[in-house]
Amino acid sequence: MGIEKRHRPLLAAICASLFCMPFMLAGVNAVLPAIGESLDASARQLGLIGAFYSLGLAVFQLASGSLGDIFGRRRIFLSGIAIFAVAGAALGFVRSAPLFIALRLLQGLGGAMFNASGLALLASAAPPEERAAYLGISGAAVYAGIACGPPLAGLVAGSLGWRWLFWGNALAFAGVFLLMKCTVRQEWRTAEGQPFDLTGCGIYGCAMIALTFGASELAEQPALAWGLLAAFAALLALFCLRELRSRYPILDIRLLARNRVFALSSLAAFVNYSSYFGMLFFFSLYLQVGRGLGVEEAGLVLAFQSVVQAVTTPVAARLCKSWQPGHVSAVGVALCGLGLAAAALVDLDSSLALVFVVQALLGAGISLFALPNTAIILESAGQEHVGQAAGLTGAVRTAGQLCNMVIITLTLGFFLGNAPVGPGTLEGFMRCMRVDLIIFCVCNLGAVGCVLARNRN
Repeated sequence: MGIEKRHRPLLAAICASLFCMPFMLAGVNAVLPAIGESLDASARQLGLIGAFYSLGLAVFQLASGSLGDIFGRRRIFLSGIAIFAVAGAALGFVRSAPLFIALRLLQGLGGAMFNASGLALLASAAPPEERAAYLGISGAAVYAGIACGPPLAGLVAGSLGWRWLFWGNALAFAGVFLLMKCTVRQEWRTAEGQPFDLTGCGIYGCAMIALTFGASELAEQPALAWGLLAAFAALLALFCLRELRSRYPILDIRLLARNRVFALSSLAAFVNYSSYFGMLFFFSLYLQVGRGLGVEEAGLVLAFQSVVQAVTTPVAARLCKSWQPGHVSAVGVALCGLGLAAAALVDLDSSLALVFVVQALLGAGISLFALPNTAIILESAGQEHVGQAAGLTGAVRTAGQLCNMVIITLTLGFFLGNAPVGPGTLEGFMRCMRVDLIIFCVCNLGAVGCVLARNRN
């Protein structure tokens, strides 16, 4: 891959940040029991640790892309890194569960800032013919972080204590900050002097808060949850109206209306994320409750998909040089569909080899779809909208994951009621998993349709 020498520090800083962010997400989930015991946290508070981090990401993705366009993508990247590092260092000293949850929200805000601006920086710096290569390397860093998170976090927590997971990560982010600050000077801004759409950002933030908590409360408080989801729909409509009327929107809705390639690529990403995100949830319970594997053994099995994604993402970048990126993404979304169809065949008597086949198909499919599709989104948006497109990419991913969570929660409630997943409800859980996987296969067909329609344009 032809990475220009002057861009190597930039690529190194962004890849390091994109490795550490999912590493911390997966790693914290792996050591939640130790954190809960140390902070005397309830089960609900442990759930809120992940929910508030995701909320920070969801609320500030779009805003971060727009802020990068106005104030400089490098500056927003550095600000996000600093917030993430300081919040992470503070988390290592916290003794209270509510304060821990609040700091995780702050970490999510910082993560949204450097995630959206980092993607925009790569798109801005890379020569057009090498954009897929730059994105491929950064994508491999993301999947490597996901794969390394649980085992390394468990090792650190077991030998030094879980607090060193946050302190070590803060030190790593300090190094990333210095690397970017000292070696990269250009800001890459396309909307200097324009006002920031604070009202639009506030409406969007309230909509994502309603969606996040509406999705998370479906099982416990369905009436409240449906009220929040209805509020999300109303706020989203209000946001679209606001952005259509705004002279300087954080998301140019008109771009979605007049640019079919941009719109269809974004829709394909949303539908595809909506179809496969729940596989980790289902297979984790299937392996532990249905097959009797321990937490560590199940974690190692589930890490295989991330390893496949890390390996195949650079391959996808090379393929984009030989084929049209639209054709590569079409192959990827088809492989995702095959993986979901194969997963629907899994039962309690299936060989673990079938689980690995499913993960291999999904891992390769996600890489072959996500990288070229992201490149197409950034390219079709135009240089003046790269920041918005980068923010939208993250927002679409988060919204797709939450939509997937809503589907799973509803079907689990239908098949299991309020009963937890265990040996006594295993039969109902397996039926639920099969029905959901069929639903996800149908959703995947929608993503196939979007990709094929996009390719014709």
